[in-house]
Amino acid sequence: MKSYDNINAGVEAIYRSIASSPYLNEIDLVALKEGVKSSQPFKHICIDGMWKENFLERVRREVEENKEWAGEKQFYGSRYKLWQDDWSKLPTNVNHFLSYLNEPLVLRIVEFLFGENGLIPDPYLEGGGIHSTGENGFLKLHTDFNWHEKLKLYRRINILIYLNKDWNSKYGGQIELAKRDVDGKFLTQVSLEPIFNRTLIFITDDGSYHGQPNPVKHPFKKRRDSIAAYYYVVEKPFGASDLKRVGTNYFEGNGKKSSHTLLKRLYAKFMHLIS
Repeated sequence: MKSYDNINAGVEAIYRSIASSPYLNEIDLVALKEGVKSSQPFKHICIDGMWKENFLERVRREVEENKEWAGEKQFYGSRYKLWQDDWSKLPTNVNHFLSYLNEPLVLRIVEFLFGENGLIPDPYLEGGGIHSTGENGFLKLHTDFNWHEKLKLYRRINILIYLNKDWNSKYGGQIELAKRDVDGKFLTQVSLEPIFNRTLIFITDDGSYHGQPNPVKHPFKKRRDSIAAYYYVVEKPFGASDLKRVGTNYFEGNGKKSSHTLLKRLYAKFMHLIS
């Protein structure tokens, strides 16, 4: 068990590294850690102004002007959502930023805030990278895949950084964190505007229902842009499902899994049995 002296020394070391970082602003780690402990509906923290504004502005412009995308999501769970997860096709500052999110300092910050140990970044950017959602675009409430097939690791933490200036509630696109009520229906407990330099970090497991169900409705057709990275652990987190899921579970407002998700699972099981 770590002594208080060792813990304090570790925090001080993180503070010193933050002070010399070209990308991070100073943050109150102790206060943020307390915020994580009391957060609902599951462990999370929202940090505004975490990143140097001049640098993040360059990232924002690159994402806004980006023309080379890996694809666009157009299905029952998500619509009009562009993504790019190929390192070789990411704009320069975006590439630097995502690399930095995978460096030890950011991992140490997240580990301290959430009481985690041994977080591992994803060099494949599976499901991560840059995302850009257009008019009428949405992402249903869902729980993420919990198993990275290439890394053979369990998914544990999501970090999302929003890039949208002058955004307000009328434009939709809020990130929502929800729980189930006594009837199994979803109750949104956190709804955040995807504003510039807002960072959301949260535990991802079978009960971390989140998404962007409110479609984007910007009067000037501006897109909802963000950066995403995910962190993994070797051992199955306590309380996590024994099922190693490589797919996302999407839910309807009544708390039931989308029929499309169920059919997809049944088909996969059938193909496994006959193969």
